[in-house]
Amino acid sequence: MSGHSSIVGGSTAARVLACPGSVVANLALPKSIAISSEYAEEGTFYHEVMAKLLEARQALSTENLEVLAARWRGKRFHDRELTQHHIDEGITPALVALSELEQFYGGGCRVMAVEKRVQFPNLPGVFGTIDLILRNKDTVLHVDFKFGQGVPVYAVYLDSDDEAKVNEQLLFYLVAARHTLRKLVYEPNDRLVVAIIQPRIEGDVFSATALEDWELSDFEKAMQRAVVTALTPQAPRAKGEHCRWAPCKVTCPLWNEPLLDLAAFNFVKPDVKSAFSEDAYGKHLAHAKTLVDMAAVIKTEVDLQLHTYLANGGRVPGWRLKEKKKMRQWIEEKKVEAALRKLGFKPSEIYRRKLLTFEAADALAKRKRVKIPDHLRVAPPSAETTIAQDSDPAPVVTPVIAIEQFRASLAALVGTTTSLPKPETGNRRTENG
Repeated sequence: MSGHSSIVGGSTAARVLACPGSVVANLALPKSIAISSEYAEEGTFYHEVMAKLLEARQALSTENLEVLAARWRGKRFHDRELTQHHIDEGITPALVALSELEQFYGGGCRVMAVEKRVQFPNLPGVFGTIDLILRNKDTVLHVDFKFGQGVPVYAVYLDSDDEAKVNEQLLFYLVAARHTLRKLVYEPNDRLVVAIIQPRIEGDVFSATALEDWELSDFEKAMQRAVVTALTPQAPRAKGEHCRWAPCKVTCPLWNEPLLDLAAFNFVKPDVKSAFSEDAYGKHLAHAKTLVDMAAVIKTEVDLQLHTYLANGGRVPGWRLKEKKKMRQWIEEKKVEAALRKLGFKPSEIYRRKLLTFEAADALAKRKRVKIPDHLRVAPPSAETTIAQDSDPAPVVTPVIAIEQFRASLAALVGTTTSLPKPETGNRRTENG
């Protein structure tokens, strides 16, 4: 059963608010392009393990979940067996972050709901599944776990206008949970908090913020308007960051029509006899960059949908599936060692000692409940630069600044450390773990 409705759910709330027309556009796509990936399957696995642990905590009133997870090694969850690597990399850091989050809001929390389906008010058939609800004497925590290692996700983020906004997925869950579980969980004057725990990223593992009633009311009304609009003929479409995971990019005119320019685009270089002015050539490159970036994004989406469609039995003229080649790997270690010794390999040539990675050390530190000092890990020196849009918050780099950055980074690497302030996230009060 799906974790959210086909119209809108927590993970699609931001997209539907920004692009109501995407609802019908996605429903119009063949069901056989329903996309799953190894990352999605891995996330489902971690969520299932966490859900079982938290259900045990709820039933047994125990908080010693790390010991319980260790006992479950070798047990199958979703599509794979739980290993010590899974525990070290995802489960233990998630449990530690959850404990820190609870303590930040006063501790003494009880588990009220785990993987609970919640109905959005006044929108029949619109629902989502919230990972965890906790409460103590005056606070209700609404927690969403993210087990990806890619882009960090925060409870509060900066939009394109540098305005602080609450994560729409969290707002959706809170509004729906309060509507569905009002009598079972909530009391008057509760402090309502939403939080994201993302244990497999570097930096802040959890982020959270408290919400006011007016914010929930505004979001509820906006969501209801967006859904009503989405189900009308000619619902408006909009292109933006919300399109990242939207399958309908493939059929969206806002994504496809500009690609027609790409076929007709005249890629030229200035020559000595008739050079472009700096202004004209700069505009030429800006246009070219926009087109090729758009082409790259939609190529990724088309390839993904094409593969999924073929794998589910669809037929695409000119395309078929083939076996994916994988890198060869060693057989059993002892057999390899014995064979290499016979070939004249020395032990020091077969096994090489290496300092453990920061990721492995960080996972171990979380288990030991200690923190690795920041000065032990610094960015390597670099005199390189990369391109960025004007809207990027990173400072502009000139050749002189690049040299100074290289010097500062080199100094840090050899033992001189500099403490840098964290970037501001706007006026909204947020709490990061």
